[in-house]
Amino acid sequence: MSRRLLRPVFLLLLAAIPAAAQAPSSLTARVQIGSVISNVDNNGTLNFAADQMGGTVSATLTILNRGGNTITVNSLELTGSTDFILQNANDLPLTLGPGQSFLLGVRYVPSTSQRTAARLALGYTEVRLNQTFVLNFTGSAPELVISYTPPGGNATPLLANGVLVFPQTLVDTTATAAVSLLNRGTATGFVNGVAVSGSAFQLSGAPLPNTPVDPGREVRFNVQFTPRQLEQASGVLTVEAFGQRLSFTLQGTGAGPVYAYEALSESGGSAVAPNQVISVADTAVGERSSVLIRVRNTGNADGKISAIAVQGPAFQLTDVPFLPVTLAPDQSLQFTLIFAPKEPGRSTGKLRIGDASFDLAATALGPILNYAYLNGPVSTSVSPGGTVNLTPAAVGRSSSVRFVITNTGTTAAAITAIALPSANNVFSLSDVPALPVEVAPGSSLSFGIQFNPIALGTATAPLRIDSQTFTVAGIGTSPAPLPDFRFEGPAGTLEPMQQPAVGIVLANPYPLRVNGTLTLAFNSEVFANDPTVQFATGGRTVSFTIPPNATRAIFPGNATSIRLQTGTVAGSIVLTPSFQTEGGVDLTPANPLQHTIVIPLAPPRILSALVTNKTTNGFTLQISGYATSRSVTQIELQFTPIAGETLANNRLTLNVETTFLAWYQSQASQQFGSLFTASVPITLTGDVSGQNLNLSDTLQAVAVTLSNRQGTSNAVTVGLR
Repeated sequence: MSRRLLRPVFLLLLAAIPAAAQAPSSLTARVQIGSVISNVDNNGTLNFAADQMGGTVSATLTILNRGGNTITVNSLELTGSTDFILQNANDLPLTLGPGQSFLLGVRYVPSTSQRTAARLALGYTEVRLNQTFVLNFTGSAPELVISYTPPGGNATPLLANGVLVFPQTLVDTTATAAVSLLNRGTATGFVNGVAVSGSAFQLSGAPLPNTPVDPGREVRFNVQFTPRQLEQASGVLTVEAFGQRLSFTLQGTGAGPVYAYEALSESGGSAVAPNQVISVADTAVGERSSVLIRVRNTGNADGKISAIAVQGPAFQLTDVPFLPVTLAPDQSLQFTLIFAPKEPGRSTGKLRIGDASFDLAATALGPILNYAYLNGPVSTSVSPGGTVNLTPAAVGRSSSVRFVITNTGTTAAAITAIALPSANNVFSLSDVPALPVEVAPGSSLSFGIQFNPIALGTATAPLRIDSQTFTVAGIGTSPAPLPDFRFEGPAGTLEPMQQPAVGIVLANPYPLRVNGTLTLAFNSEVFANDPTVQFATGGRTVSFTIPPNATRAIFPGNATSIRLQTGTVAGSIVLTPSFQTEGGVDLTPANPLQHTIVIPLAPPRILSALVTNKTTNGFTLQISGYATSRSVTQIELQFTPIAGETLANNRLTLNVETTFLAWYQSQASQQFGSLFTASVPITLTGDVSGQNLNLSDTLQAVAVTLSNRQGTSNAVTVGLR
């Protein structure tokens, strides 16, 4: 019975063992390589990438018990490549409770650039079961291979401390060698810097610091050789890459022609170098001096001169050979440089021989005139074509300078003409000496220039001294402000159809002549213009002047006032002046004083009344007048009979508002302001008591008044007999 009971239990335990082996490992690894931290589980892989062969990559492994059971570590075994070294292995066995850990170190020192591998197996017991925690290691490293390709050549390996040789290269030309940095390894390498030394060598397309080079890839750059002389040149190429610092010798030799230059004259000869000065003897104006120029090839190769030319109006070349000219080593050519000045003074120029350039200098003998102007104690030089700047002056005032001509030459100079044409005498001359005049060497003459601005801004004029021209310039600034002014003449409320006179008077005399304009504006109270409101001279503007140092405005006809017509329409007449100088500078105040005349709204005004078209039983009453409000509402007629006659109705009131409104709204009324002429036909009926009388003879007179909303007009009586 006991055996039968034990057999099932034993079988169950055997079945449970494989199931436990398949469970996840209770161990995990926390790995730090440099500043990178990662977690690796059982059978995980760690990659060790070195920056060079022989370099070291270290990893710190924290082995952690993340399970709930106590674990006993029994063994540590590192197999595979010997480039991996296990460090800090603890004495075994080692017990780890839940959450406990221990440290291991792994160091990778690659001995090859090929990929390597290793395996770390950690044997441990958990709940009486033996298990293994495995970490796989892979290692890689870059391998640097350097080669160069010289101009026209093939790729050549470049070993440490090797020599990069350039072929013989023409002076001042450039030969280029391509340099390749190839990564033959299995890890990415980094190029940290490339540099060259030696004045004849330069880099082109050099990689930036920390440029990565992946396995199987390359980085290319160029080393350029530009010889400046025939001698051998050397330098150093330094490459910092893949953790190495390598140096290579650079060598190159220059080849080509070298030219020597000589300047020969009657006084002797001397060697000259490009960019130096070739001096020619002092020569009087109208005469000639010459220098023989000789060029010799002192180099080690043929040279070609394709250009010989001179710049400078006083210099010429003769006996120049046909170009281009090929000079073999030790051969020479020569030509003549001529100095033939037309003007005195220092002459300069340029001589070009092939790619070489020389400065030319010579002095032409004769008078030399220098020009300057004095502004107070300050002297300013000015050349022909230049500008003489006078001190800015306010309009109405002036500034001046003294113009000085000095002869610094070796012979006397004759001056025959000095002129300064200027509109409105803005610029003028003073103290001009009698012409012609001679200025001896070392002597000078002077005259004054005055600036009298009439307008704001810059004014210019040409100053001519014989054949030389200068620009005289000055800036006109704002004149003194105009004094306060007042109007003379009636203001305020005036009657219609008046002709008041208005004048303008300054509070103080003004030193400049003032031109002005008086502008009339009519602001109607009844929304209708009155064209009769204008100046007596016609129009609504009138010009005036105020003479220098005077106060009163002068209007046309030399009058000190100007009359204006007030018209017949209600409104305000506003007079606004503007002022300016003769040169157009505005002197008008920002808010100029105005003169206002008011024509008020008022009852109608009858100017005349008369009887026309009289018949036996009627007549027409013609009434002329104005209404400043441009409205008439009623006409009132009062009849007076002759003695002995009586009237049944002696008063007649007519409602005429509609009729007058039609008139004032018509186009025809616009030119008359509010003036009107009304015709009122009267027809009489009834009986007369006297003999030989008709109806019209019974009336002695008729009185007329007009009314509007402002009141009743004056009464006008018209006799009928």
